[in-house]
Amino acid sequence: MKLLRLIFSKYFISILIILIQITAINIGLNYLKGKFLIADAIISLVAFVIYFIIINRNQNPEYKIAWLALVATFPIVGITFFIMFGNPRLKKKQSAMMEKTHEKTQFLVDLTREEKKKLYDYLGEYVGIEKYLRRNGHTVGSMNSRVTYYDIGEKMWEAMKDELRKAKKFIFMEYFIVDPGVMWNEIHEILKEKAKEGVEVRFLYDDLGSMTMLKSGYYKTLREEGINCYKFNKIRAIVSGSYNNRDHRKITVIDGKVGFTGGINLGDEYINVNKRLGHWKDVGIKIEGEAVRDLTELFLFNFDMTSKNVSNYDKYFDCDYESFENCGYVHPFGTGPNPFYPEQIGENLFIYLINHAKRYIYFTTPYLIIDYNLTNALRTAALRGVDVRIVVPHIPDKKLVFNMTKSSYGSLLKAGVKIYQYEPGFIHAKSIISDNKIGFVGTINMDYRSLTHHYECGAVIYDAPCLVDLKEDFLHTFDVSIEITKENYKIKRFPKFIITIIKAFFPMF
Repeated sequence: MKLLRLIFSKYFISILIILIQITAINIGLNYLKGKFLIADAIISLVAFVIYFIIINRNQNPEYKIAWLALVATFPIVGITFFIMFGNPRLKKKQSAMMEKTHEKTQFLVDLTREEKKKLYDYLGEYVGIEKYLRRNGHTVGSMNSRVTYYDIGEKMWEAMKDELRKAKKFIFMEYFIVDPGVMWNEIHEILKEKAKEGVEVRFLYDDLGSMTMLKSGYYKTLREEGINCYKFNKIRAIVSGSYNNRDHRKITVIDGKVGFTGGINLGDEYINVNKRLGHWKDVGIKIEGEAVRDLTELFLFNFDMTSKNVSNYDKYFDCDYESFENCGYVHPFGTGPNPFYPEQIGENLFIYLINHAKRYIYFTTPYLIIDYNLTNALRTAALRGVDVRIVVPHIPDKKLVFNMTKSSYGSLLKAGVKIYQYEPGFIHAKSIISDNKIGFVGTINMDYRSLTHHYECGAVIYDAPCLVDLKEDFLHTFDVSIEITKENYKIKRFPKFIITIIKAFFPMF
C-alpha cells in the first residue's frame, strides 16, 4: 500500500525528473566528448582540476578516496556527482541566517571564569569534551539538570505524553520519521488540543524520512490544525546535492524546561506495536532543567533555516529553570554536514570517549559502517586491554546494510573487540557507557551517513545517577544477544564481493 502511494505521489514524479536530469547531463556530456575534441579536452581538464581539489581538502581519507576513484574511473559521472554532492556551499541567505542565530545564542556559551573553574574541576579528565562541544557545537551543558533514562520506546512514549499534556507555553518537536499509527495518532491528538488551548506548537519532520508514510502535503494539514509545521529539506524536481543531508534528529521540548531525545521516532515499530523485525529495542532520555535550552537552540536552528525566519530566541530561553542537585553533568549537542558543522562532532566525540576508556566501553548501534579512524580507535582500545563491546541487530531492516555491518566485524574481532547481535530482533538504540562514569544517548549511528551527512543530536552524560540504569540495560542486552566469534562469523562470497565494491563509494552518500 505504501509503495503504491509512493509511486503515484509527487515524490515519485520529482525523483523521476531528477533521475532524468542526471541521465540527460551524462548523455549530453558523453555525446560532446565523443563528437568534439575540444569538449573531450575540457572534460578531461575539469576532471583533472576536481581531482586536485579533492586531494587538497582537509577531509576524511576514505571520503577523498571514494571521490578520486569515481572521477578517475568514470570522469563524466564523477564530474556530475561532484558538482551535485561533493562541493557543499552555503547560500548568502543561509550564511546570514547562521550568523544571526549564532549571535542570538552566543550568550549561552559565554561562561564566566568562576563557572569555567567549577565546571573544569568537576569534569576532571573529561573536561576536553565540554571545551570541544561548546566551541564547535555552540552548546554549553549543565551541572544543575536531571536526566531520566528509558530502556525501551514504550516507556519514553508514555513519559512524553504526560509531559506534553502539561505544556503551558510552547511545544517544539523535530523528527526524522512520522508514521501514522497508534504512537503518532495519540501524540497528534495532544498537539491539536494544546494548539486549541493557545499553546504555541511547532513541528518539523524530514521530507525524505517520512516520504513513504505521509502525503506530500501533510504539513499543510497540521498547519490547518494550528500546528506550525514545516518539512525539512523538501524533495523537489531539481537536481541538488542538499538532498543528501537529512534531518535525523529526534527532539521534543516542552516549555523550555523538559526535553526528550534518543533513537525513538514517531512510528509504531518504536513502541513494538508493529513487530515486523521482532522486538524493537530503542532507548531515550528525558532532560529537566537548564540543559534543555541546548535542545531548544538545536530545534530553533533547524526550524529557522527551514522556515527562513529568525525566531525571538529570548522568548524561549527566558525560563525559570528548576535546579537539580547531585545529578551529574549533561551536555546536549548537535552535529551536521559541512559547511553548517565544519567538524565531524559525532565521530570526534566517539573517538575521544574510546581513547579515554580505562576499563570498558560499550556501544549500541543499528549499523556499523565506520572509517579507518574510528575502527583504529576501537581496535587500539581493545589491544591495550579495554573491554570493548558493540551490540548490533540480529534481524536486519536492510539486508545490504546488514551485510556491510557484518563486513566490519573481521578486523575488530581480531583485535579483541566483542560484537553481539541482539537476538530478539532489531536494536535501533544509539548509546555508549564507559567506566561507570560517562555515557551518551542520542540519534547518531555508527555509519557514514550519521557521522558525516545527517543533522544529528545527542547528550553526553557524566557522573549522573541514570548511568546506573544505562549500565544495567547494557548488561541485560548482552545476556539476550548472540556473541559473534571467529568461529560463527561468516559472510557469503557473493555478498562479500558486492560489499567490497559498494564500500569503495559509500562514504560519498
